[in-house]
Amino acid sequence: MGSLPGCPAVYLLTDAGGAPVQLASTQHLRRLALSRLVDADTPKRGKTDLAAIVRGLRWRPVCAPFEARWWYYRLARQLHPSGYRRLVSFGPSWFLNVDWTRHVPEIRVTQRVWCEPGECVGSWATRRECQQALEGLWDLFDLCRYPEQVRKAPAGQRCAYAEMGRCDAPCDGSAPLDDYSARSRAAWRFVCGAIDEWTAAAETRMKAQAANRSYERAGQIKQQIAFARRWREKWSPRLRRADELNCLLAVPVTRRRAWKLFAFRRGELRAGPMLSDRKLPVDGPRWLAAQVERPIAELDDIVRMEQTWLVAHFLRSPESERALTKALPAWTVPGHLEAEWRAELAERRRKGAGLQQPFPENIA
Repeated sequence: MGSLPGCPAVYLLTDAGGAPVQLASTQHLRRLALSRLVDADTPKRGKTDLAAIVRGLRWRPVCAPFEARWWYYRLARQLHPSGYRRLVSFGPSWFLNVDWTRHVPEIRVTQRVWCEPGECVGSWATRRECQQALEGLWDLFDLCRYPEQVRKAPAGQRCAYAEMGRCDAPCDGSAPLDDYSARSRAAWRFVCGAIDEWTAAAETRMKAQAANRSYERAGQIKQQIAFARRWREKWSPRLRRADELNCLLAVPVTRRRAWKLFAFRRGELRAGPMLSDRKLPVDGPRWLAAQVERPIAELDDIVRMEQTWLVAHFLRSPESERALTKALPAWTVPGHLEAEWRAELAERRRKGAGLQQPFPENIA
């Protein structure tokens, strides 16, 4: 055991036949092995006597919790192909999706980014939030609340919204599907960022309705404008088209004043070198330039989807506040990146902000 490194690691304990016993992570591999396998004579309440079962130990050194989470996911997927999603700490991220090749385009909620045809924009942390966003679009653009009926047009069944005059009923042929498709495209432009454009037009409509003393309709538009502003403030900063979710991550290394680089592009995650504070501003952009020249890897769509979930989970977590993150929608090296990182590192040193981060047990 003395030859084991005292470093953070993802480890696998195996039995005499090489079968997996435990896959987990630790901030100190040697201490973990001594505690659980060598000094196991001391009773440990609530813990299995691993020393009686384990005959092998394999490990992968990691630099930071994010890297540990990534390696744990990859190993869990390999060792437990039917149940690995229950073992990882990150869940799905949610997207709005539309497929313009369909006869009747339908904006809908999905977690299966990269696995379904069409365009995706996201991500939302929960299905509930993503569904709230979709229902808001229904209201803003008079989209059908029962898209399954629109798919049956002109044999679909009218709903209460059509009877109230809130829908022109393309489902039963009362309105042409081309008009409905145009509204769907306008809604998708809103999702992709044309919020201010819609809000300005809505304010003009609201004033016109008020001038005509149509106060009820003006009040409805006012509520819609409030929702659009909420979208812009709460969701818009985190939303990107799926093919623009590319980013560069510089994650602080545990117990060292250094950084571990990761590049994320269209569901592919690549690990880079570990760089000191001094080398990061120069060597970081240089490494990214090499990644930009490399073709994207051919990955299984499920892997791309789940690695997108992993990165989205990281970007929403407090852990990302310690990292240096750079969005790369065009997948190029920003010309100002070196100066930007130098300034950021100098500001952190001035504030005395700790660059190191804790490494909790069982980060997976």
